[in-house]
Amino acid sequence: MRAISTARVKAAPSGFRRASTLLCLLSLQLAFTACDGVEGAGITAAAEKQLPLVRVAKLEWQKVRNAIETTGFLESEHRVTLLSKISGRVIAVEVDEGQRVSKGQVLALLDDREAQQAILQVEVQLEEKKVRKELADLAVDTATGKLEQAKIERDKALAEYKRNTNINPDLIAPKELDDSKFAWESSVEALKVSDFDKRKAELEVLVAQNSIAELTARLAEQTLKLAEHSIRSPIDGVVEERQITGGETIGTSTELFSIVDSENLVAYLRRPQRELPLVQKAKEVTFTTDAAPDRQFSANIDVFSPVVDQSSGSFRIRIRVRKEDTEFLRPGMFIKSEILTEDERRALMVPKSAVINELEKSIVYAIRGNIAHRLVLDPGLELRTFVECKNLGDEGLAAGDLVVVSGQQDLRDKAEVEVVKD
Repeated sequence: MRAISTARVKAAPSGFRRASTLLCLLSLQLAFTACDGVEGAGITAAAEKQLPLVRVAKLEWQKVRNAIETTGFLESEHRVTLLSKISGRVIAVEVDEGQRVSKGQVLALLDDREAQQAILQVEVQLEEKKVRKELADLAVDTATGKLEQAKIERDKALAEYKRNTNINPDLIAPKELDDSKFAWESSVEALKVSDFDKRKAELEVLVAQNSIAELTARLAEQTLKLAEHSIRSPIDGVVEERQITGGETIGTSTELFSIVDSENLVAYLRRPQRELPLVQKAKEVTFTTDAAPDRQFSANIDVFSPVVDQSSGSFRIRIRVRKEDTEFLRPGMFIKSEILTEDERRALMVPKSAVINELEKSIVYAIRGNIAHRLVLDPGLELRTFVECKNLGDEGLAAGDLVVVSGQQDLRDKAEVEVVKD
């Protein structure tokens, strides 16, 4: 019996064995599929129960002050490029670059021999005209004396003629009467000649005076030209550049020196027009520069630009560096400045990472009892990483509130959340 049974097993056809194998594999696949379905349903259910994860920050009062940060460059209020008013040869250069000079100090000298010779010629001519004037004055005095004598002679002849005309004709000879008349007429003519001589002498004095005035003006002109052979500094300052060395011939368009006033420094700061009401109430301006990283400098607001630039929508502020700080500064330095527009005060500051901008509204989510509350923020002072909350109390925020700083993008009002523990 046992032998027959074994033979039957071995004699089973190959088609039957393949069918049995396929049946077993199909059963295993169905079993695994059923298991996967059960496990997926469990995961989905767990996911539906998972709460949004958020990170929060605790709000605190902070001491703040409203300051506008901006940049600019220091400039010298007075910078002069010197040119000569005359042509000539440079015979001496008295200063070098970097040297401090005072107003009126000689910087260079030009050859002035021709100018001195011209002055000498004018002085000789002027002395000659002065002598001529003295002679003309003497002629006037002489003519005046002659005129007075002629008047006396005329009056005497007139009196003699009138006396003879009043005498009875029978008692005076006709010739005597004619002679007195002729004498009177001659005295009148002599008076006219004397008057002419006096006026001529006075005109000669006037001509001499005009000549003296003309030569005096020419002497002043030549003296001024002589002075222009000395190149002088028009301001107190420092020699920034020296373009001459001595010996060269220069013209009226040759640049000689550049002088900068290093004690009167200003800077021009550009700001958008929306900040105009703020900076007009500015308290002070402080600035720093990389050339003196450990120092903070102060400046005063000097001038607000009266116009707004149409192309950029900005206006200019001119600040003036205080005198005590100019020792450490130079024109051309790059500065980082702060315009203080409000004194220090306390404010409830919200991290900018907590603020969501929705059209014209600023939204924050405050977590109270694991529930996210959507609040509209009334922003105030804005700093680099914080913004002031102006709506405080029941309708806003308060110190100690937790606001969402991460994970708030898909958050909904009154949604339950899970706060990540840092």
